[in-house]
Amino acid sequence: MLEIGLASFVSFFVIVDPLGTSAVFSALTSGAPAQERRMIAVKAFVIATLLLVLFGIGGKFLLLKVGISLDAFRVAGGLLLFVTAFRMLMGFHDKKKLESSENCYSDNSSVAIFPLAIPLLAGPGCMTSVILNMSSTPIFYEKIVVMFAMVLVQILALFAMLTAGKITQILGDSAASLLARLMGILLASLSVQFVADGTKSLFGI
Repeated sequence: MLEIGLASFVSFFVIVDPLGTSAVFSALTSGAPAQERRMIAVKAFVIATLLLVLFGIGGKFLLLKVGISLDAFRVAGGLLLFVTAFRMLMGFHDKKKLESSENCYSDNSSVAIFPLAIPLLAGPGCMTSVILNMSSTPIFYEKIVVMFAMVLVQILALFAMLTAGKITQILGDSAASLLARLMGILLASLSVQFVADGTKSLFGI
């Protein structure tokens, strides 16, 4: 059970990247009052957590209804995770790029929903991970452990957003960028593993 919880926590932590998300949050809410920043962070946390819980509970059923096998979803999810990892490695979440007027994240009309809740806290990668982790644990209490790991990572992300200013001061932009790239390497490795496992099962290798 501990192994399942640890594996789930690591996969969620790498995908969500709380420190990287805090840098994004800091860039997007730099001009907002402290109280509004807190409200945005809490709203993003609630939306993302509820969305992932729903996907964790009903995701496999939804796949069956539309005729998608879990192995096919594992391959597709692995490819999506690799795209996320590639963007992290290429500096997609760098503060300077987020502040650029050409960036699609520069619209602050509802940053709690987009891009904080979706796709940063509960994007395709995280949805894929929660479905795969829940599907690979047939025992009920193991599913609870997976859900707990997911919620714990979301809480860490919320804490990181609420303390974004202090984290940026402590780490600095360079250290935060380096950390995001290291997370990207781990996520890329995880995505390749998903694709490999799914391919083996699909073709009976």
